[in-house]
Parts: sequence; C-alpha cells; structure tokens
Amino acid sequence: MRRQAWLVVGVGVLAAAGGAAAPPSPREVLGLPVGEDRVLASYSESVRYLARLAEASDRLQLVELGPTVEGRQMVAAVVSSPANLARLAELRRGWARLADPRGATPEELAALAASLPACALITAGIHATEVAGPQATLLFLHELAAAEPASELAGWLERVVLLVVPSLNPDGQEAVVAWYRKWLGTPYEGCQPPFLYHRYAGHDNNRDFVYLTQPESRALNRFVYHDWHPQLFLDLHQMGATGPRQFVPPFSDPVAPNVHPLVWWVTSHLGSLMAWRLGEEGRGGVVSGWVFDGNWIGGTRNTGWWKNVFGVLTETASAALATPVQVDDNELRAGGKGLADYRQQVNFPMPWRGGRWGLADAVAYQRTVMRSLLEFAAIHAGDVMRSTATMAATAVRRGESEAPRAYLLGAQQRDPGRAAALVALLQEAGVATSVARETITADGLSYPPGTVVIPTAQPLRQYLVEVLERQSYPEIAPAPGAEILLPYDITAWSMPLAFDVAVVRVERSLEGPLEPLPGAPPWARAVLEGSGAVGACESSQLGCFSLANRALAAGGGVCRACRSGGEAAGTFYVSGLSPAQLAELAEAEHVRLRLLPAPPSECVPLRSRAVGVFHPDFPVEDAGWLRFVLEQAGFAVTVVTRADLTAPKLSLRTPVLIFPPLDSKAIVEGPGRQAIVPPPPELRGGIGSEGAKAVQTFFESGGTVIGFGASAEWLSELLTLPVTNSLRGVTREEFYAPGAQVSLAVAGEGALTWGLPARLAVMMEGPFGFLTQPAGGELVRRVIARFPDEPLLLSGWLRGEEKLRRRAAVVELQRGSGRAVLFAFAPYFRGQTRGSFPLLYNAVLAGLASEGKEGCAGSRELAGGL
Repeated sequence: MRRQAWLVVGVGVLAAAGGAAAPPSPREVLGLPVGEDRVLASYSESVRYLARLAEASDRLQLVELGPTVEGRQMVAAVVSSPANLARLAELRRGWARLADPRGATPEELAALAASLPACALITAGIHATEVAGPQATLLFLHELAAAEPASELAGWLERVVLLVVPSLNPDGQEAVVAWYRKWLGTPYEGCQPPFLYHRYAGHDNNRDFVYLTQPESRALNRFVYHDWHPQLFLDLHQMGATGPRQFVPPFSDPVAPNVHPLVWWVTSHLGSLMAWRLGEEGRGGVVSGWVFDGNWIGGTRNTGWWKNVFGVLTETASAALATPVQVDDNELRAGGKGLADYRQQVNFPMPWRGGRWGLADAVAYQRTVMRSLLEFAAIHAGDVMRSTATMAATAVRRGESEAPRAYLLGAQQRDPGRAAALVALLQEAGVATSVARETITADGLSYPPGTVVIPTAQPLRQYLVEVLERQSYPEIAPAPGAEILLPYDITAWSMPLAFDVAVVRVERSLEGPLEPLPGAPPWARAVLEGSGAVGACESSQLGCFSLANRALAAGGGVCRACRSGGEAAGTFYVSGLSPAQLAELAEAEHVRLRLLPAPPSECVPLRSRAVGVFHPDFPVEDAGWLRFVLEQAGFAVTVVTRADLTAPKLSLRTPVLIFPPLDSKAIVEGPGRQAIVPPPPELRGGIGSEGAKAVQTFFESGGTVIGFGASAEWLSELLTLPVTNSLRGVTREEFYAPGAQVSLAVAGEGALTWGLPARLAVMMEGPFGFLTQPAGGELVRRVIARFPDEPLLLSGWLRGEEKLRRRAAVVELQRGSGRAVLFAFAPYFRGQTRGSFPLLYNAVLAGLASEGKEGCAGSRELAGGL
C-alpha cells in the first residue's frame, strides 16, 4: 500500500493554537454527525478534524507518535490549560522524575506531587471493529476545547494534562470504516470485515506490549514510558452485544504478585467513580470484577501495572459496527468469572434489560467514562503522583535489599544475536542496562568485561523480574471444591525461554565497575573471520536465515551443508557477493561469518521462491503472524485464498503451502455464523471439497504442506497420513493448555532440526499431541521433535500434562515427491518465540530446496513410532 503523507514534525507540535474562533465541532469540519448511529469518521478524517481543532483552541496541541506498519502517522492530542501547555517541557521533566525517583529526597518528590498537574492518557481504537472509541474521543476533545473558562471541565484541566490517542490502529480504522460504508444501506450493513484489521497482528495487536513486535506497539511504548510518563492510563474497548453494557474496574482475580498493591486500590477507586457517574445518568448494565483479570501482562494498559502506571481497561457493549441492534431480554447473557448469571448482584447492581443499542449509546457511555477519568485525575492529582513515586521508590529499595539483585547476559550464548535482541527489547521497554568495564564478581563467580548487567534496583524492577523469570499462574477457587478461576489469556511470557537465551540470576552480591549501556552489547557486533569469497553462517544464529534470504535477493548464491564438516550441518554458504556486501549483511543481522574459499561438496542450493500462506474469508490472526515471522526473515510470502484453491486449474506458483491452525470445518465449510449480521454469501464458505482436492493434488505433485494444531490434524486426515491427535476430544477438566511454555525434545540430526538445541521451550496452546505409526513403502515418516517423558511445564500453567508426555510434537512425512510437516504447536507464536522460529524456517527451506526432489538424505528419526 502507498505510504501516506502527513504534515507532522518530530515529537513536537503538529498544530497549535491559532485564532480566537470558537473550536469547531466534528460536524462543522467533516460534515458528518460523528457519534450518531450509522456514521463513522475515518482516521484521515479524524486527523483532519483534530488539526482544525488545534488551530482553533489554546487548550489543545497535536503531537506525533510514529508511523504505522502501512505508513500512516499516529497522533495524540495534548489537552490542558494554556498555562500548562506553555510549560510542557518542565512538566515532562517533573513526571519523569516521579517515575524515576532515584537520588531525589522525599521533600523534593512531595513538592513535585503538590505542584505538578497529573498526567493521564486515553487510548482508543486498537481493535478497529470496536468503532466507538475513535468517535467518542473526537467528541470529548471538542467538549474540552469548547468548555467555558469557568466550567468544571476547564477547572479540571488546570490540574491535569490529558493525552488522547484517538486511534492506536489507524490502518485498521481506515479499512474498517471503508468496509462499513461499502455495505451501508444494504442487507449486509454492519457485517464484520473478512480481513485482519492490522496487517500482521489483527486482534492480537493488543497482545504485543511485552514483545513489541509491531511499530504501533513500539510507538506507544516510547510515548508512555520514555517521553511522557503518565500516571493514569485508560484504554477504551468494546465487547459483545448480548452481555453487560459496560465493564469498569475493579478487575477480577487472580492478580499478579509482582504488581504493587497500590495499582489495585487506585484502579478500583477510579472504576468505582466511573460506575457511579454512569449510574447517576441512569446508564445501566455496568459490571465490575468480571472476566478481565489482574494477572495477564500483554495488553496496552496491563503492561503498565508492572511499570508503576495505573492502567484501566473499560469495555463497552457493541452494536453491529455503527448500526443499532435490538437485544431482547432473553438474549442477554453473562458467564465467566464474577458473573455466572445475568442477574443483579453487588458487582452488577443495575442490569440493562434489553432494547435498542447503537453506536450512539456506546459513545455516550464512553464519554462519561472519559469524563470520570479527568475528574478523578484532577481531584486526586497529588495522590496519584505520590503513589507513582512510592511504587518506583519501593521497587528500587527492593532491588537493593532482596533477591534477585541483578541479571547477567554474557557473550557465551548459542546465538549472541538473540541475546542482543533481548537486551534491546528490555531497553525499549524502559529498563536500564549496564555493562561490565572489567571482570566482575557475582555470587562468588567471575564474569568477563562486556557482560551485560541488569540491576534490579531500578523503578521497573517488577517488570524486569516478571519477564526474566518463569511464571506460575495463581490457582484461586472461588469456593471449596469449585473450579479455579481460569486464565484470561496466556499464562507464560518468560523472555529467556522464548528467545532461547541464557540469563544468570544474581542472588546476593555483585561487585565490579559498571557503566551505562544505552545500546547494543559489545559482543553483539558482527564478526567476520578467515579469508575467502564464501561466507559461512551457522544456523544456530537466527539472523543467518534472514542473511541467506537477503543474499539471494541481492543476487548471491546460497546453499546449506548436508553434513557436518568444518561447520555444522545446516550452515548457510553465501557466494557471489563482494566482501563489502557480506560485511554489510552480517552487520545488519548481527551474525558471525566465517570466510572460506568454497562451500562443501554436499551443499543443497536454495532458490528464492514465494511461500504460500492460506488466508480464509474471515480474519485469522495466526495467518498474519505467519506472514510476519516469515517476512522478518526475508522470505517472500504470497497469500493463498479460497479462490486460489477452488479455481478450475490450480496454479499456486509456490512449492510450500502453509495452513494456520484452523479445524477442518473452518477450512472446508467456513466460519459459520459468527456475528449478528452475516457477511455477503460470497464470503461465507470454505474451500469445500474442490479446494480440499486441490490441496491433495498440490501434495501429490511434489508440494510441501505445513500445518499447526487443528490444521495439522486436517492435513493428516485429508492426505491419509499415519498421524493422529491423541488429545482429540479431551475435556478442559482433563487437559488445558491456555498458553504455557513447555519443554520440547529435538532430534539430533535432520534438515528440520539444523541449528536447534536438544531441548527447547515452545509455547503450547490447545490440546494437540501426535501419535504416529511405523511407516513403510513409499511413505517416509520422521519424528522431528517430541514432548519428553518428564515434567514438561517450564513457565505458566498447564493441566493434564501427563497426557502430552511421549507424544510427537513435530512430524515430517514424505510420500512420493510430496512432503508434509505437522506441528502440535505454533513455533511462530505471536511473533514472540524466536527460539522456535528455526523449526518453521527449516520446514519452509526444506520445501523450497527440494521442490519434489530429495534434499539432504539420511535424516535420522527419533526411535520408533508412538
């Protein structure tokens, strides 16, 4: 898509106060009754309006956050009194001092909390089909800009600087509004779009605030934790149409032990004020202490809990996008922890009894919620700033007196590039890192100069400990003998496990000179050794996969060694490029290259071919993540659709076809009824029997098919392969893997295991574990990896793990010239699990290398069938 041009400047003012004309309303600028049913402003229209509003108001400025994945500029409105806006630089220094109080006296911090206005942040629109937030923020910003000088709102703005990001997903807002307008006035008005509303992450864009894989996540992270340091953070969301009308905190159990208790007291207080104000207005259906727990770290405002920010989620009932729906009383449902039945209880005192519900209703609820945030911030400005400083100071003191005292990362890693990426990710999150100038001693052991040291005596201690340690989900049963409160999302996010990086925990003492490390570790630089025209890159380095693909794109030649020789089996050998080009590639990918005169004799050449990823006619986040992880490593990716598979003559133009984890019904028949308004008929089906036959033909003609979880099951059945899912049909009481990091045993040899260790942590989500049968005749079966017969859980929570032990986890099968690779898990999980990416890359490269011909022969399988 063509990148958009925006008239913005740095992190400074995009548009500032101009004339004295009354601030215009959205309708006056756009000609649209924004906030009314069946009307949506697009992102480009929203920015146009906000620029005009900033020109007309001395209370509002616009700043930019950074570009989206498609090149649109993210913006935020800064709203306060003219006097506060005139001293923003001073205020930001003060908020930063409260966020990091090291070296400050209690008197200095108290004076800052008493003199500064509070800083509060509102974000909206990260999920682009949750359309109310971006519309409500425009109306609320106009309300603030147009408030009379003697009004309550203007008085609150004397005590608060309010940051409003009207859309965290500009690309998605633009696409969803265009989709809605396309079907306006037709029977399909209000139907859900069939595409991912973020190019790669889709709905998972709100699960990206630990690993920060997407530019929008990184931009907000910089804005919050590096540039502005707000104390309060409200994130507007929407939920289904047939439950409560509004969720506000308190959050439900369980809560994370590494979060300071002040977070729960303050967010509960704020949520109660929101509920109070909604109740005063007669707006029913407000629930708290329901579904949304205090344990999961991945969402926008959730991550802030570990970073001393009072993050608040609110969820408002949806309509059919902007089109009203009629909800009968009997259709109202509850369910989930905190509200088993849709009936009055203490956390749901005024149930909504059904009726017409539209965008205008959702916007009205959200405007009250935002107004309540501003009121709370103004009344409790000094309190929240003191509490912010208290949480940060407590973190520093605990790091000085409690274990762990620090974490160490050294150069002795299987892949120094991945270790450097982990350090960079922590730095981006806001963690302070240091490096040893000389030999240091930690817990009585010596570590060389260049060792990265991450002291825990810093404001983000809670976050640091959370992401570098392993997680243990708190099991809380609401009553004796009752089921525990189940997780909201995944339960594991240990970075060392995800990256396959060794991190040393320092329990007691750390001695030796350190200096700040604002950038890459000294051992992370590219290394070129030896002499010759061929560069050898061992595939234990993740960057070598990207280097190989980019070398091919630059016109070089690439092959992979079939046997161990001077280098390990699977090493990439790059030829046909100049020494300067090789050095540039090595530097870009942070890898070590060994220069040689020539590649080995047994070296399978690679060709640059597109990899096909199946996208059905409905959004599937895993399809986007697959494309992202492949494209990050330089693979060319083509989207394969239902139309491609059902065309009269199959012509995929790819030797590798990947199916995201969808079950057979979703692939073959389509999604079924998923929304109030069904999509047009042409978007309701699956690939059908014709498409399934096309996949069979593709396989039998020498193609490689790859599946994960449910799609692996489907491929096995479709292609009559001797692989079954032994966990099929288990109940949640028997087995439950909501997202846990577990141990994987990897085969010692074979093209799919090149560069991998014997043990690996992978993310397990769902009931999948394979049983295979001995193969003969023209069928070759290789068990590439299995869940070992030992305790599997490394981090998080897993029920019934004994059912997973001794089950195959990755199986490669070849019949004739066709190849299938079946995974029981997603090695690419949400773009986060860099340690297991090579399993996907190797499977793809094996298909690209062979294209119906045998590549490296003699791969040793693990003993026996299962």
